[in-house]
Amino acid sequence: MLLRLKIRNFLSFFEETVFDMFPNPKRASFPNHIYGEMTVPLLKQAAIYGANGSGKSNFIKAISFVKSVVTNEDFLKELDLDEYIFQLTTVKQAKINFDVEFFIKEKYFVYNLQIDKKNIQESLYQSGLGKTPDKLLFKRNGAEITSAYLGNESSAKQLLTMNPRSSLLPLNQKFPVLTSEDVKLAFEWFEKELEIVTINSTVPALIDLMSKQTALLNLTNEIFENIGMGIKTVKIADTPFDQWVTCHKNAKGLQQMMENDPLKPNTGISRIENNRNIFSVSLKKEVKTVHELLFEQMGQSGFKKEMKITTQSDGTVRLLTLIPAIYEAINKQKVVFIDEIDNSIHPNLMFSLLQFYGAKQSKGQLIFTTHTTRLINQQELLRPDEIWLTEKENGNSKMYSINNFKIHNTINLENGYLDGRYGAVPQLGDFES
Repeated sequence: MLLRLKIRNFLSFFEETVFDMFPNPKRASFPNHIYGEMTVPLLKQAAIYGANGSGKSNFIKAISFVKSVVTNEDFLKELDLDEYIFQLTTVKQAKINFDVEFFIKEKYFVYNLQIDKKNIQESLYQSGLGKTPDKLLFKRNGAEITSAYLGNESSAKQLLTMNPRSSLLPLNQKFPVLTSEDVKLAFEWFEKELEIVTINSTVPALIDLMSKQTALLNLTNEIFENIGMGIKTVKIADTPFDQWVTCHKNAKGLQQMMENDPLKPNTGISRIENNRNIFSVSLKKEVKTVHELLFEQMGQSGFKKEMKITTQSDGTVRLLTLIPAIYEAINKQKVVFIDEIDNSIHPNLMFSLLQFYGAKQSKGQLIFTTHTTRLINQQELLRPDEIWLTEKENGNSKMYSINNFKIHNTINLENGYLDGRYGAVPQLGDFES
């Protein structure tokens, strides 16, 4: 679970920007949107609004950047840092700076990362939440490490000297130089509990996931049934490969490829075209089997037909891409970031999807950027402390919550936002005819 994220000198965020998931205790609406049983109450979702170019996508890129650094030892090696440092100033700051506060398995952590072209500084603390002193797990400056859990100092220094552009966290997974299990737990949060869905994201294993996880397929059907898209059910069709090939004229190349490189147990292949998961092939009870998504759709006079994914709209395909992430936010303590969640999806459909998620008993967090103003509805969908705004001034992006304004619970927030009452809307000039 995410508590707070601080960003400084990254892309359009020059001055320090702070985003958090703390609820306002004075707000009484949607109490089910708060995880109140935790030591630190946290919100289950946040929506981020702003004009085009205001920094919404850069915010998503910021958390994605940190995740990549922490989980991939090679991420920074070929990266040109100048492309990520704020450019629109004569007062150059060399360091990109992030602070991430998070919760995993009953423990709270604070991770700081500072990067410039020559050096990496990072630290990890187990947070005492202001009640007890924070416990230092490690502090690193270049090849120098300070930690009470350091096993072999010379080995650790050599490791960082050989990998100066890597975070210590992924290196410690391969070569454990820190004996604390809490360090591994913090790495686990970044690797497994933090998920980012971009506008171009696909889920290559989507068909296999739905085939193997009945609960995921059930959620898919529950969502389609509740939000009304003319789709009665979604199912996975399994066909023996040899039988499937006879019905598909363009399958000879695939057949030849599989003859040259036979499938092994627990492996498979999948085909994606136009962001659509066309099919996957795996060994099922030692038989090569093709798996396909089929959509039972309603037609005229009660007519029903099972349609393939190639016939489905971009909105349906985008929704399918989002469902595994939403499933994770509902059923696990995952933090899911989604950029432009409403891309290709009708505003009414988006409203119904978020209403469905908000009403669900969940365990994780959903944080998304959007332009769909209909979602700014404090009576039916979002608390004011769940709505964040991005605004850019002189090239610098800043973020703030709509909760910062004095807002009565009867006010129409959507109208106020569109009228510019809270900022974060495009400033348009007059167009001459």
